[in-house]
Amino acid sequence: MGTAAGFRDVEPLHELIDPPLDRLGEPLTFKACINAHGMYETMRFVLRLSPKNHEIMNSIEFGIRDFNDLTNEQIQCYSTYLHETVHWWQHVGSTSGLVLSLSYLAQTHSSLGELKNVLSQFGPKKSLKRFADEMLMNEGESAQSKLKSANISVNNALDVEYYKAFAMSPVSTAKWLGEQVHFECVGHGYSVAYGQLVGMIAKSVDPDFAVLPGGSHWDDNFLRLRNQKALGFYWGSPIRVPPLGIHAVYEGQARFIQLQFLNATRLNSPSVDDWRQWGYFEGIYVEAFDTFLNLTESAWPDTISDPIVSLFLLVCDLSINPSRGFPLEIEKFENFIDDVDVGIRFFKLSDAVRRNPDLKNSIKNHSREEYVNLSEKLAEAAKIDSPIKALETVLGWGEQIPGLKGLMEEHSKFEYNAENLPIRVLFSHFIAFARDKFRRPEFFCWPAAWLVGNPVGADVAALWLRHLSLFTDRGDKPGVYPRIWPDRDPAAVQETFETFYQSMALYNLTRQWILFDGPFKCNFEWLAEKYSQEQADSWASSVFKQVFGVDITDFSCY
Repeated sequence: MGTAAGFRDVEPLHELIDPPLDRLGEPLTFKACINAHGMYETMRFVLRLSPKNHEIMNSIEFGIRDFNDLTNEQIQCYSTYLHETVHWWQHVGSTSGLVLSLSYLAQTHSSLGELKNVLSQFGPKKSLKRFADEMLMNEGESAQSKLKSANISVNNALDVEYYKAFAMSPVSTAKWLGEQVHFECVGHGYSVAYGQLVGMIAKSVDPDFAVLPGGSHWDDNFLRLRNQKALGFYWGSPIRVPPLGIHAVYEGQARFIQLQFLNATRLNSPSVDDWRQWGYFEGIYVEAFDTFLNLTESAWPDTISDPIVSLFLLVCDLSINPSRGFPLEIEKFENFIDDVDVGIRFFKLSDAVRRNPDLKNSIKNHSREEYVNLSEKLAEAAKIDSPIKALETVLGWGEQIPGLKGLMEEHSKFEYNAENLPIRVLFSHFIAFARDKFRRPEFFCWPAAWLVGNPVGADVAALWLRHLSLFTDRGDKPGVYPRIWPDRDPAAVQETFETFYQSMALYNLTRQWILFDGPFKCNFEWLAEKYSQEQADSWASSVFKQVFGVDITDFSCY
């Protein structure tokens, strides 16, 4: 693609370019995303655009093309689409994102047997947390043995909530977490999240843990740290708070990739002061970059094309891809929090840049060679694992894990075994992403450099198209729809889509059952084109009953 013509040198249009703060907790309900320009919903796995952006994007021929042919509006809409696609990459292609995405599923999978025991023992009670708390309050310690299954289910669900809260936004949640009666410690949250992740994946492809990390020795070592009162691994331990979390790093990475893209399509590149005046360096979108500049003792660059911006994107990429626990085995359990916490990794990598200031101007060509050389230098200086070694480990699984070959055949056809289908879908896309990233890490770290300003060959075009989001909305009607792939049977794609979102209903209702008082809320209007609340209630209740044997209307609710 060539650079854009002079008519693009106009002030950016906020109504097309500026995504809202992405919903990284409970997603809101939207009708064709009317109140937002674009977003990726983390608990629904949907990429959304506003009707206006859909209208403009639909005028662009599907695929990659020369941006000289596009209008200013089309360019800015495409930048929002790129921003949200980066969020999809983060959630399905990075290790931190895979843990985050599958932790929502784990709230159900980790407690299925225990929840069925609860129903058999006590009948349908909601919320389970309130029921267990009140029984313990009324009967005292003598109730503990009766509440074993209920406590396991509640604790598993809360551990996920606490892990997500701290990992996403440690500064704003640390004090609150310290006040929660059920909060154990940061190390416990991470160990549970990783244990559940590896356990769910192993059940699908490596049930004996012949190759994947994890197993009973994890439990033994984390118990040892708890008994030794190692910092971060026992109840009441002081909480070390990194300067930022996943939310800020994800948004900073997506925003600066978006701005690099816009910058590259303009004949006369705006200055950083121009972008600031236009309102694009505010709040969560600039928090990570501000932190990076402070930690590296760097001044704000004059332009987005400055090498320091590309170095920031490399630091983001390395920060969100921890490797201990997954895909590599844990070597020093005492270091587990430092190894996997995105904010701590971001701090260590930024400090490595401070101690090696020659790196600040080292990215010139956005090449694979630069990515590999610089990432290895940064990893060594920050004392973290080589990112290339981690990718090589994932690639090696293809030969080492017999069940993985069958899973990737399912991925190629989009025809998945119905058992644990969402896990199979997300993990197979993680594997596919890792395989392509090993070949072309520079594309996924600096996509704007390869989508604009460099000759785009068939390989880059294929990479872009191969890793678009699986599910999206439409501008002309409400609902969620599967992406149509030219090399996959539309009937198979539709069947996988329907099974995937039946599971999403189950996860949603199970989370409500365990944690939230009051009747079930079947708010699924975001999913269907022709929505009927009566039909939604019936559908969701049927999905729930297939697994648990009771109707959601049978519950007595607090």
